[in-house]
Amino acid sequence: MTRYERFDGGGASLVLAMEDAAPRIVHFGATLPVGSDLAAIDAALAPVRRGSAPDAAPRPSIFPAAGFGWMGPAALTGIGDGDAAMAWRLRRADRSGEAIEVELADDRQRLSVTLSWRFDPGCGVLSATSKVRNEGDQPFAIHALAALSLPLPRWASEILGFAGDWAREVQPRRFAAPPGAWAQVNRTGRTGFAGATFLSLAPDATETRGRVLAFHLGWSGSHVLTLETAADGERQAQLSALLEPGEVVLPPGGEHSSPSAYACFSGEGLTGVRSRFHPFVRERVSPHKGRARRVHFNSWEGVYFDFDEARLMRLAQDASALGVERFVLDDGWFMGRRRDDAGLGDWRVDAAVLPRGLGPLIAEVERLGMDFGLWVEPEMVNPDSDLYRAHPDWCVHAQGADRPTMRNQLWLDLARPEVRDHVVEQLHALLSAHRIAYLKWDCNRMLFPAVSEGRPAGQAIVRGVYAAMDALRARHPDLEIESCASGGGRIDLEILRRADRVWASDTTDAIERVRIQRWASLILPLETIGAHVGPSPNPITGRRLAMDFRAKVAMFGHMGVELDPGRLDTRDMESLKAHIALYKEHRALLHSGALTCWTGDDGVDGRIVVAADGGEALALLARTGVSDLATSAPVRIPGLDAAATYDARLLEPWPRRAAARLADADGWRRPRRLSGAALAESGLRLPLAEPETAWLLHLRRVES
Repeated sequence: MTRYERFDGGGASLVLAMEDAAPRIVHFGATLPVGSDLAAIDAALAPVRRGSAPDAAPRPSIFPAAGFGWMGPAALTGIGDGDAAMAWRLRRADRSGEAIEVELADDRQRLSVTLSWRFDPGCGVLSATSKVRNEGDQPFAIHALAALSLPLPRWASEILGFAGDWAREVQPRRFAAPPGAWAQVNRTGRTGFAGATFLSLAPDATETRGRVLAFHLGWSGSHVLTLETAADGERQAQLSALLEPGEVVLPPGGEHSSPSAYACFSGEGLTGVRSRFHPFVRERVSPHKGRARRVHFNSWEGVYFDFDEARLMRLAQDASALGVERFVLDDGWFMGRRRDDAGLGDWRVDAAVLPRGLGPLIAEVERLGMDFGLWVEPEMVNPDSDLYRAHPDWCVHAQGADRPTMRNQLWLDLARPEVRDHVVEQLHALLSAHRIAYLKWDCNRMLFPAVSEGRPAGQAIVRGVYAAMDALRARHPDLEIESCASGGGRIDLEILRRADRVWASDTTDAIERVRIQRWASLILPLETIGAHVGPSPNPITGRRLAMDFRAKVAMFGHMGVELDPGRLDTRDMESLKAHIALYKEHRALLHSGALTCWTGDDGVDGRIVVAADGGEALALLARTGVSDLATSAPVRIPGLDAAATYDARLLEPWPRRAAARLADADGWRRPRRLSGAALAESGLRLPLAEPETAWLLHLRRVES
């Protein structure tokens, strides 16, 4: 007898069919009418018999097994003392509210699997994990374990995946799902510059319309994301941590759990994905819980290693004059660290740089009305360090082999408790001795070889990183942490359970950031994405960009400054100061509202944040390249209530060159009353034909 479990929320319904075998997905899509006959829906979707196929057509389950007619990928593969075929039977299914726990058993292999699923009723985000237990009397070696296996509807025939590299993170790639398998495989030991997200979507899906299924793996290590299409058209998505042979061998009674995977359905295109994941991250994931995101000053691109106490004091004073609220001292403050090939691992203040220590600097920062943050890279060690000289075997290394470095550093083996405890104690001592509100926790190396004490250990090392962060936060619960990994190399929802924000890219080039912040925001709310105003020319790309453009782009994130204010002319200083004031005025809206991103009719990049009650909105309208036409097309503004009327105003400071071409400038300084329908359909015309031009449009609903 088939039993059905239905879950609803976030404009979606999820229906599971519970049978003697592993449960099946009947429906994961738009909300079904109340009282729908779930058995009838299931019966209507029964597979059609076809030639040259198993006599009993297999129906895809949420934990498929190989060996009994299913030709797609298995959710669990491994080897014990028998063959590799597995046939799951349902042992139990316990539901509590919006969560269900399903236990499956394979009597031949003497294994059990527990699937824990939760469907968030407010956001419509599905969270899933898998746990395997060895119930036999022989070891079982796991080769692969899916956190989530999800059969897909036929309409989900395109893939939106991501590629990336240093300073070129999350580059979108959209294409038709190929026959056979598509896979995104990451072996870096970090989330990777492509992220751990992909979408399966209908061919007609856009930013604001169409059906989409979005997937994310909450795991900060090597992983594999797959979408496989069988010859008969059946399609399945899987998300897994990547295991090396011999990495996980379960003894009798042993257990192993997957990371968490996440999925959601949207009937409103990519905007619907954001509108589901953003509140989910805010409510269920982030440790920040609504505290205002303070304007940062980071010292790195302003001074690099070239500083002493006097220069840092001057930087702090200049930053405070801009309206900055947090001063972060980046790399170069600790023992032997005058360049990037020494000192990592020795987290003590270098008296050669700061003879009086951090105390006077922190006191000055606080006198100026800011709090203090510090850069650390706790997982790493330089061969030229006291720590390495004392404990050369504490680094990740293959026994009896060379130890290749990356950026002159090695990865500490945090899978070992004694190494992890040493790291935590060093940071605890630093935080206990000084008033440090914030740590920028960097990770500038890929994990190779991923071994510990002679065995594959990629998962254990990543879990050791989590354990170190958890231990430090337990001792210092008010501490804020930023996750940085050569920029955006470690961005996922599991690290965001421990980090208040992420550094999306080492490039502060605003043109690159327009793209990077847009695609990072598919899963991440704006307030979790660090976005800084960098120098011009930019140290990575060499571009020279106007301060107005750099500052407006940085506002649509967690805003910061990363340059030497003393090198700015008066005009740029005043522009940056004004934009910081605008950020403070509007950050409550930017960091709580619903985000829509779009590309205008002639290539203008737009994004708008609308308050939860719809009463206020702020839009960024930016042109990165030259328009094909002398005057750009009117910009149509989505996301507003079509039936409402809004007072629309262009916020100053305006882009200087473009402002000279603005029609009726005085009229735009005052609220201009326009309907949501007119803004969405007709739009408004602004001087946006020239490259590197950006406007801020503020809208406030007129109450009738």
